[in-house]
Amino acid sequence: MMKVLLIYSPFCTPATPPYAIANIYSFLKVNSVDVDILDLNLEFHKLKFPKEYDYYRDFILEDYEEKTNEFMKESSKIYSENNKKIVKGEKPESFDELIELIRSKKPDLVAFSVVYSSQVFYTKALIEELNKEGIKCVIGGPAINDKLKEKATFCNNEFELLNHINSSIKPNKAKVHDYIDFSSFQDYFIKEKNKVLPIKTCTTCYYKQCAFCTHHQHTCYYEFPLEFIEKTITKNNSKYWFFIDDMIHEKRLLQIAEIMKQKKVIWTCQLRPTKFSKETLQTLSDSGLKMIIWGVESGNDRVLKLMRKGTNKIEISQILKDSHIAGIKNVIYTMFGFPTETKEEFIETIKFLQENNEYIDLVSTSIFGLQKGTVIYDRPDLFEIKKIHEKKRTVLEPKITYDVESGLTNEEATKLRQKYKKTIEKINKYPKTMNFFREHMLIID
Repeated sequence: MMKVLLIYSPFCTPATPPYAIANIYSFLKVNSVDVDILDLNLEFHKLKFPKEYDYYRDFILEDYEEKTNEFMKESSKIYSENNKKIVKGEKPESFDELIELIRSKKPDLVAFSVVYSSQVFYTKALIEELNKEGIKCVIGGPAINDKLKEKATFCNNEFELLNHINSSIKPNKAKVHDYIDFSSFQDYFIKEKNKVLPIKTCTTCYYKQCAFCTHHQHTCYYEFPLEFIEKTITKNNSKYWFFIDDMIHEKRLLQIAEIMKQKKVIWTCQLRPTKFSKETLQTLSDSGLKMIIWGVESGNDRVLKLMRKGTNKIEISQILKDSHIAGIKNVIYTMFGFPTETKEEFIETIKFLQENNEYIDLVSTSIFGLQKGTVIYDRPDLFEIKKIHEKKRTVLEPKITYDVESGLTNEEATKLRQKYKKTIEKINKYPKTMNFFREHMLIID
């Protein structure tokens, strides 16, 4: 029987087990595949950052900001240096150790799950070495690009992977796993008893309207059975859960809340701030929902309408207030520099955050970046983008920049965010660096 090894490459935050690999592992196991896993992202960080690993296994809030700032600064430097080595064709740090870990498993086939573009570099280097050794490689995930497809076989989903492993099993004949098994994932940058496990309730976002989003590309919306969610929670015996769906609608949330309350677990999720009543938020809080990550994006109604968020600032304010009163921590996503956003509208968002300061626990800011597959990329004229530029890169997909007819440029938005940095940080009730390890915020009483 073919022995399959699932790999998760560096670099991303090693706070929780990777959902994609856990899901594929569980699917292959139920279909009688001899499969094992290696989280090389975790292994790299344990090799390179042993002191930080020990710290995050038992951190304290008093020095969290200082320690995490140091870790972010050092890790960013190391990520960049090693990615540059790979671009130059040089061997990156810990490469021999990581390759040896793969060899020790004696796989016939290595399958890489590439979720973030930051993982492309090490994935490329590892595949090139494995190809030299005659080990077959397969790739999949949202960050796969054409350059990686030249080096390994691409599988679009777990059914294609299973058929590649065993051609006698057709996708429509495959068994479907009834829960996700996280038992093989241990020793993350968090105390083991506080381990936060990721879970999904559906295949993609049901809303599918946001103009800047690519997450729902070519994916049909399908809700996983509630029994699947319940069994996953029961079998893994973890107290903390992170629902990583982009969004979950109210009816579904309340069904999940019933399960979570019965299991006596603590959980968090990501939501769009619209149409949640006080009663619903209180029910969610009573079920163990401790934190919500809200896609607020802007405090200006014109910008929100252009984004196609389906929200407005009055409703957002009320939901944040009601959520806070219900005892839920509010983490806020904001996006600056959306095409046509003016300086005045930028400042309106800052004022919106200040006005709702009492109800906000942590602010996470970003600068808009144009991506292929979005409404904005396909119809730039609707967003007053006059020209799109694509610059080729050695490993990654082309870098996309753009020129605007009106509003802030990307550079101007970045400078403004820096100018109001301290103003934004004053709103935070928790260390701002918890945006790097958001799972840590869930386990704090």
